[in-house]
Amino acid sequence: MEFSILKDSLFFAFNCHMKIASKFLIGSLLPVLILSACRTEKTYVTDVDELIGVFQDKFAPDRRVAIFDLAAKSVQDTVLLVGETNLSMAFQELRDTLLRRGIPFRDSVAVLQSVPALVNVSVCNIRSNPKHSAELATQSLLGTTLGILKKEGSWYYVQTPDGYLGWLDGGGLEIPSQANFTQWLHSEKIVVTAPFAFVTSSLDGSNVSDVVEGNIMRLLGKQGRFYQVALPDGRAGLLNQSSAVSYQGFIEREPILENILAKAHEFLGRPYLWGGTSGKGMDCSGYTKTVFYLNGLELPRDASQQVHVGVAVDTDESLKNLQPGDFLFFGRKASADQKERITHVAIYLGDGKMIHSSERVRIQSLRRGDPDFVEHRLKTLVRAKRMLRNIGENGVRPLQEHEKYALPAVVES
Repeated sequence: MEFSILKDSLFFAFNCHMKIASKFLIGSLLPVLILSACRTEKTYVTDVDELIGVFQDKFAPDRRVAIFDLAAKSVQDTVLLVGETNLSMAFQELRDTLLRRGIPFRDSVAVLQSVPALVNVSVCNIRSNPKHSAELATQSLLGTTLGILKKEGSWYYVQTPDGYLGWLDGGGLEIPSQANFTQWLHSEKIVVTAPFAFVTSSLDGSNVSDVVEGNIMRLLGKQGRFYQVALPDGRAGLLNQSSAVSYQGFIEREPILENILAKAHEFLGRPYLWGGTSGKGMDCSGYTKTVFYLNGLELPRDASQQVHVGVAVDTDESLKNLQPGDFLFFGRKASADQKERITHVAIYLGDGKMIHSSERVRIQSLRRGDPDFVEHRLKTLVRAKRMLRNIGENGVRPLQEHEKYALPAVVES
């Protein structure tokens, strides 16, 4: 009996001890377990955010020409990817990387697909935001193929052949059916070479549209000394044959230095326009871009982009290594405390002279003692590039090799 009482007492004490111990262990471990779970979710989101940053740096370092606006959120014990991109292959690579790393995720990312459209006015204004009061980002010319990525109200988010992104109001473009776009691509076309002209109605001679140099139209036929032409939306009229050349001849023209310098001089006196890339007005890089486009070559849009193409030329204040046609880039040189910053570009003419769009297209000098010497330009000269060396390999693209301008392949029946 004494043994039985002792056993029951020991059993009761053991149970009490275990209950107390269990309560203590559960009470002390529960916050740790909860904290661990929360930390895991937060770690996943942090890991994905870091990966997104890596992919942005790799595939979309320049937001002016690529969209990779993604973010990670913690939702119901998983990572939710949100945002939008027009880089479908880069996004798929990101998904594959997450799968390989075992990171649980879902996505509601909008992958933007490009829909072809054609500029339907002589010069369309592409803005930084979907409103007419927004900053002018760039321009495109009549007949140029754009890619529509999305729509907001009456505004379209578009990408130009040089990759630049911006907003265009619906009045500036024509969205053709697939059949009509194919017809446009395969039709015989002309390119305007006159600084300014008008397409007029064949019925009463009224204006159908103004046109500027570089505009592209379908050629329907000839009528006396006029071309019969059609705009992207089907409007038709007459254009003096002296104002245009064949499209094939335009895109296949050889970029000769003398022609480029001659074209650069033709724009003397034209007004400076921030965001402008046409004969109606141009900023510094819009000017250099337009001069090269009218000689069958495509450059990136901005000076800070153009500085990354071409072949580097050693330069200093003596200018001894420069040749006519070289691009001069101005701004702030890199230092231990700050990065290089390019803010202006000009075309070198030789003998210390340069031609550029600054207040207007004009010629100025970088040589002290010249009456048109500009001190602050010489002090802010950062780099020089030779654009006409190794064309096609140096980032300067011939139009005839560009997918948005090249003639479509002839399909044999």
